[in-house]
Amino acid sequence: MSGHSKWATIKHKKGLKDAKRGALFTKLARNITVAASEGGGDPDMNFSLRLAIDKAKQANMPKDNIERSIKKGTGEIQGEVLRKVSYEAYSATGIAMIIDCTTDNTNRTISEITNLVESSGGKIADVGSVAWQFEEKGLIVIAPEKLKKTEKFGKEDEYVPVEMDDMTLSLMDIEGIQDIKTEVGYIEVITDKTELKNVSDQISQFGYKIETSELVKIAKDSVPVLVEDRRNLEKVVENMENHDDVDAVWINAD
Repeated sequence: MSGHSKWATIKHKKGLKDAKRGALFTKLARNITVAASEGGGDPDMNFSLRLAIDKAKQANMPKDNIERSIKKGTGEIQGEVLRKVSYEAYSATGIAMIIDCTTDNTNRTISEITNLVESSGGKIADVGSVAWQFEEKGLIVIAPEKLKKTEKFGKEDEYVPVEMDDMTLSLMDIEGIQDIKTEVGYIEVITDKTELKNVSDQISQFGYKIETSELVKIAKDSVPVLVEDRRNLEKVVENMENHDDVDAVWINAD
């Protein structure tokens, strides 16, 4: 596990493939509703909503569900009042954690999150005592594929494989990128949180296939984890992520 962007990527892929979690669509719908309530129902004018919709589409969420969630956010359909909240904690071995939630009942959520943390030997931290150890960044995960236009009538454009070295070189020309990491089968691009939309749009203009574009919390410094503590930490994070109100868990473990 890692506190940096790779952990965010792993969590993203896990979330999309975890078919046993029936609550996935509920979480995605809630995020769409909150984004629409805060910035309006037009994804072209509301980048947070666009990100939430993109993530829902990647998880194959039905179009009707997406549209209904937007209408709940804009007030066209009556729905529960949702809030975004974050809790800070330390694991039993001192790993810093930020737990991002969406909830309609903060009293219930903090009680249940506290129970999850303390039952694993950890403790809830004071507000601000953990958050300073993380930075909010933009993360874009790109597949080594590029859109190829076709001139054949009735045939859709398709993505074709490209060399990752060529991709990396071309990405270096994009203003706003802070870091580029080449992993097996994909490339990670890190941006300042304010540059995420701008960089995402430029990558799309190059024709590259964006797997995900989202805001993440990256640890400024990673803490080593002993082999014997690794499984326990993974279990703690997994239990939290399985909670209905939890959107993401960020850690500073290496």
